[in-house]
Amino acid sequence: MLYVIVKEQPGLLVKIYRCLNQADYRITSHHLNHNPKEGKVSVKLVIAEGDLPIPFSLESQLLNIDGCLDIMYEEPNWEISNADGDNKISDEVDKKIKSTALAIVNDFGNVENFVQGFRRKFDESAASLQVYRLGVEVGAAIYQNDYSLGKPLEIEKALKRMLSNAIKKFGKVSCSKRTLTIENNIFCNLRNPDSECDFTKGFITGFLKNSPKTNKVKIQNYSCRSHGQVACSFEFH
Repeated sequence: MLYVIVKEQPGLLVKIYRCLNQADYRITSHHLNHNPKEGKVSVKLVIAEGDLPIPFSLESQLLNIDGCLDIMYEEPNWEISNADGDNKISDEVDKKIKSTALAIVNDFGNVENFVQGFRRKFDESAASLQVYRLGVEVGAAIYQNDYSLGKPLEIEKALKRMLSNAIKKFGKVSCSKRTLTIENNIFCNLRNPDSECDFTKGFITGFLKNSPKTNKVKIQNYSCRSHGQVACSFEFH
């Protein structure tokens, strides 16, 4: 997924689309997430054709558009809506994430039930982000508890020797070089196409960011059951 952070001003979306289209990127949809406190908007772009991360030259072209502030590949963590309509990340949500993550780590065999129960605490518009954050917390804890004492591994070995084992409860896992695939991913939210394997991607992110050899790796969720693909697949750059 591609996120372009922009100022709140008219006409920017057209310029972004034009820039990407000229570089042979095809965008199927977009979603705007406003941060009124800072006067910024996160433009989430669903890319149907074109590789991510985008080339440096294309990033430069986008950032040269007046009002474009940043390019990201993970959703900016600045605003949510919980089930009560609150638009700010609250201490209560943070506490729920930490307590649920601790429960999952202590009883990993029931991870699916914990995650589904946590998801139901939020309305659909907010759930995906919070489940992603939960995944980050759990992935980081699992790495620290079970894998941090060993020698840090480069990404290809880390996928094969550590991450594949850590997520084997999620589904049938296979990996090849810098690609990891999960068949029948239990966390892929088939009812919400915007979920993008939220817990799984969060878990992988938290897991890899806690190793000095993989903490700068970028993750691309390039196929997902929620979009009708056979399996959920990730590439690592």
